[in-house]
Amino acid sequence: MSEKARNIPPHEHCKVCGVSIPVGKGFCSSTCRQKSIAAEKRMKRTQKIYILFFVGIMMVYLLLMLSGFLR
Repeated sequence: MSEKARNIPPHEHCKVCGVSIPVGKGFCSSTCRQKSIAAEKRMKRTQKIYILFFVGIMMVYLLLMLSGFLR
């Protein structure tokens, strides 16, 4: 282990910008926390849209199968 590695105190990095922060803090500022929350909301909304899209496609396919169009 190098001399530099032994002198670095325990730390983590901000989940958004990567700045060094104390262990257990998670984010360096409320701005980064809000950015993370907004990104998580966008991701959840996108997942819901994909699920609804695929469920819709499956319903259309099922209706076409039941109507005899795809035989």
